[in-house]
Amino acid sequence: LRLAAIRRSDRSLRSRRGATFVDLVIAVLVIGILAAAGVPRMSDALHRNRASAAAQRIRADLRWARQRAMSRSTTQIVRFTAATHSYTLVGVTDLEHSGQPYNVTLSESPYESRLVSIDAGGDAELVFDHFGQPDSQVTIIVASGAFQRTVTVDSNTGLAAFHDACSGDTGGE
Repeated sequence: LRLAAIRRSDRSLRSRRGATFVDLVIAVLVIGILAAAGVPRMSDALHRNRASAAAQRIRADLRWARQRAMSRSTTQIVRFTAATHSYTLVGVTDLEHSGQPYNVTLSESPYESRLVSIDAGGDAELVFDHFGQPDSQVTIIVASGAFQRTVTVDSNTGLAAFHDACSGDTGGE
């Protein structure tokens, strides 16, 4: 009697294996659909983070350029090149590549962003004097995908800040 019960339960387990395979296929399909729905959100988050990282890098380098001008009692030029989505701190050597000029290309990893516009008083150069005062009000717009961030330099103080172009959130001083 016990042997017959074991054989019946063994047959029922074999017949259930097919049902678990179908369940597995359905689960994989559902996960695939949910993942496909989440891809645009992940892409948006990636672009938002890249634009923010690029803006933060610009802000940090502008602060450094200002500090450098004040500490050396000289002028410091930051030259933007929209065509190559890059900027250079003129006369500064790259800390990671000895003998090379300090140049940041925003279109390369990790930023993979672009310079949308640069308004530095009619040109694409920002000059800090030996007091850390800029030669003009500066507005720089960087973007990745559909997301933009704006970096500004106050013409009175020389302080750099970045702003979320969509909501006005500030990442300033």
